Amino acid sequence: MEDRNCELLFEYLRSILYDSEVKTLEIDSLDEPFRKLGMGLQYLETAVKEMKQCSAALSKGDLSSFKPARENFLCENLKNIHANLNHLTWQAKQVAKGDYSQTVSYLGEFSEAFNTMTEQLRERERSLKLIVEQEKKHAEMAESYSQLLMELIARSEEEILVISLDGQSLLYSNRRTEDEVRNWDVYKQWISQIEQKTQKNNRRKELYEWKWEAEDSDHRFYAITTGKMKWQGEWAYVNIVQEVTETRVKEEQLKAEAYQDMLTRIGNRFYLKEKAEEILKTGEPVSVCYCDLDHLKYINDTFGHQEGDAYIRFFVRIVNENIREEDVFARIGGDEFCILMRDCAGDDARKRLSDIQKQFVLREKKNYARSFSCGIVGVPRNHDKVDLDTLLHEADEVMYNQKREHKKEYQSELGI
Repeated sequence: MEDRNCELLFEYLRSILYDSEVKTLEIDSLDEPFRKLGMGLQYLETAVKEMKQCSAALSKGDLSSFKPARENFLCENLKNIHANLNHLTWQAKQVAKGDYSQTVSYLGEFSEAFNTMTEQLRERERSLKLIVEQEKKHAEMAESYSQLLMELIARSEEEILVISLDGQSLLYSNRRTEDEVRNWDVYKQWISQIEQKTQKNNRRKELYEWKWEAEDSDHRFYAITTGKMKWQGEWAYVNIVQEVTETRVKEEQLKAEAYQDMLTRIGNRFYLKEKAEEILKTGEPVSVCYCDLDHLKYINDTFGHQEGDAYIRFFVRIVNENIREEDVFARIGGDEFCILMRDCAGDDARKRLSDIQKQFVLREKKNYARSFSCGIVGVPRNHDKVDLDTLLHEADEVMYNQKREHKKEYQSELGI
C-alpha cells in the first residue's frame, strides 16, 4: 500500500517538474499518512506554475504581468530581478529626459556600459555649452577695441572709412573708391545709423562712439565700430569695418547644435529650459502642454525609420501651424514634445490641443493611424513656480492617462 502511495506522489512530482501538463492528484485516494505530503506537493505545483508564468513574462520584458503571490518562495529571486528592471526602466526614461545623473550599480557589466553612456552624454552637453560660450566671448573680443586711433594703425587689414559729419563726403577709404562706397549696402545702413544717432543726441556736443553690425546683399556680415574724431583738423566719423561672416556662421551653427533639434528644426530641451526660466520668472500665466506621439515604434518597425521621421516632422508642422508666435515649442525626447502656451488658461489650452489632435488625425491620410497623447498643467498669473522639471513631471502624469486610452483604442487596429 505504501508503494502505491509513493508511486502516485512520485508521478505527481515528476509531472510538476518536467511535464507540460500536470497530472491531477486526488488527496482522498491517498492513505492518511501521505495526505499531508500530497497537499504540500499541490502547493508546490501552484508555486512552480506561478514561477514559470512570471519568468516567461520577464523573459519577454513584460513587467506589468509579473504578479507572484507574496508567499511564493520560488519567486524571490525573480522578484529581485523584476524590481531591478522596473527601476532601470525608470532610470532610462530619466536619461531620455536629459537627466544624466542616473547611475546603475547592481547589474554587473551592464552597469558599466550604462554609466559610461550617461557620462558621455553629460560631457557632450557640457562641451557644447562651453563651445558656444567660448565662441561668444571670441566674437566680443573681435569687436572690442582699446582706442580708435590705435585700431587705425594696428589693424590695417580692416576696412577704414572716414566720412564727413553730414555723411556727404568720403574723406578716406583704404579699400574702396567713393562710388563703390556709396553703392555699398553697409554705407546705406550707416547713413540710417547716423540719422538715428543725430535725432537721439542732437543736443549733445561730447564725443561718442558705438558698435553695430551690418549685412550686405551677398549675406556677408560685418562688425563695425563708429566714432567721432578729428580728421585733418575737422570732426568726422571714423568707421572700422571687420568682416565676421565666418565667425557668425560658426556661432549660428554651434547655437543651432546646442539649442535646436536637428530633425525638426525646433528647439530642444536646452532651448525649452532657457525659455521656460525666462517665462516663469515673469509670473505671467502659462499652460505647460506635454505631448507624446503614439505608436512611433510601430511605425519605425513596420514602415522604416524614414517614415517615422516623416511622422515626427508632420506632427511638428501641424503644431507650428496652430500655435502663436509667442508660444514656445520644443522636442524634449524621441517622441516627446512640450508647448508653453503663454497667457493661455487651461481650458483654452485644452481646446487648442484638441483641435491640433483632430488635425493630426484627419489631415493627409496615411496607411496607418496618427495620434498623440497630451497632458496640460496650467500655471496661474502671479505664481511662484520656477521649476520646469516639476511642471513637466505633472503634465507627463496627466498625459499618461490619455496615453492608456489611446493604447486601448489603437491596439487592435495596429496589431500591437
